[in-house]
Amino acid sequence: MISVRVGDCDVDILPFVNGLQSEADKVRDAYGKHEAYGIAMSIEGVQALEHREELDDDFGVSELDLVYANKMEWFGTVEMPSPAACVLVDLCKENGTPLIPLDMNDADFTELYCNTVKTLDFVKEHRHAKKGMKKTFDASTPEELAVQWDDFVNEIGSYHEVSRKREEYLAEQISDVAKYRKSLLVLLEVERCDGVVALLGKR
Repeated sequence: MISVRVGDCDVDILPFVNGLQSEADKVRDAYGKHEAYGIAMSIEGVQALEHREELDDDFGVSELDLVYANKMEWFGTVEMPSPAACVLVDLCKENGTPLIPLDMNDADFTELYCNTVKTLDFVKEHRHAKKGMKKTFDASTPEELAVQWDDFVNEIGSYHEVSRKREEYLAEQISDVAKYRKSLLVLLEVERCDGVVALLGKR
């Protein structure tokens, strides 16, 4: 847990490893101690998880996601959608607690992606995924692997720019929520934590 004071709000950021089944336990342990709960997902993403049993959806799993899952299986069972996110959605729903989506909605993200990612970079994704499958990572923990994988993906320059802009948006949303809450728990992918925390520290 990473604790940051944002205005008059105590913000606890719970880093999680996307997809790893064992990460669900840390969410269960952390839940129930905060006034508000946020997640680094779009409103459409949260709604999809709320109704995932009714949906026949691949949840936007890309070729890079599949390679990531293959690598992460070294540390345990991997599931999509991410178990940690599913647990937080379920706990908030069961307890009647609104879950605040902190990420861009799908339309805004699509616009950002299309305006940022170059056509040539998009075409590179398949080749980059094949390269990633062959690449050996020296991570000793799932957290290290998640960060190393993110660094590898962001070797594609415009993908790195998308990640940077997403961190800026998340930090802005956390700051806005903090204006109206005394305590906030944020579920955030471990690879985005350093960037978001650094941005919050400047506010």
